[in-house]
Amino acid sequence: MEKIMLTLWKPAQPGAEQWRADLLGLREALAAAGAKNIRVMLVDDGVAAASAQRITNSAVPLDGLLSLWLDSASQWPAIQAIVTPFTSRLEAYLVLESEPYPEERQARAAQYRVPVGQRTPGMNQVALLHKPHRMSYEQWYETWRNGHGPNAYPLQSIFGYRQNTVVRALTFGAPVLHAIVEENFPPEAIGNPQGFFAALGDPDTCARRQQAMYESTSRFIDFQKIDCILTSEYQLSA
Repeated sequence: MEKIMLTLWKPAQPGAEQWRADLLGLREALAAAGAKNIRVMLVDDGVAAASAQRITNSAVPLDGLLSLWLDSASQWPAIQAIVTPFTSRLEAYLVLESEPYPEERQARAAQYRVPVGQRTPGMNQVALLHKPHRMSYEQWYETWRNGHGPNAYPLQSIFGYRQNTVVRALTFGAPVLHAIVEENFPPEAIGNPQGFFAALGDPDTCARRQQAMYESTSRFIDFQKIDCILTSEYQLSA
């Protein structure tokens, strides 16, 4: 099995609600083309209150993502043909997914499970990462995965964490990315730093965790290039 992540840009028409309905309506066609574990992530009204938490450096930040698994990336052209008509721009990446710290994830995620097709509670923060020029790839990877990774659950309220290492781009001319990180945050994290850092009602703990997270991420993130987008997530198939 191979995982593919598509970055999506909305066309001028239709409106945001219809675009969401159009993308969610692709489930059967995608499944027929071999896609499994299909998830759609969209910048929509559900995360509007988190707009101040966005970090964008791209001239035109993405409007959504599609994540899916295939038996082989050789099936990608069929997926591309299905999705392209519903976008103004589409880029795709073959990634290697890791879901570390399963004990923490399972303990937190149980209360947020919803039936397939429904919106996942809270928001999915998606970070598009570029290796800083100052670091070798090996240094960057080790710092990200093993230096910073263990801080994700202790410092934040996340209940889902997927580290996607980019293997290669599947679309010609796609911007270079080295990783795509997905973090599921609970509803109280939307627009609320205390909810984001698991410190509701405790501003001192929130400030300490926020500073610790900044120090940890500064070791491997190029803040002049990163896009960090808050999205609504829809799990369309298992």
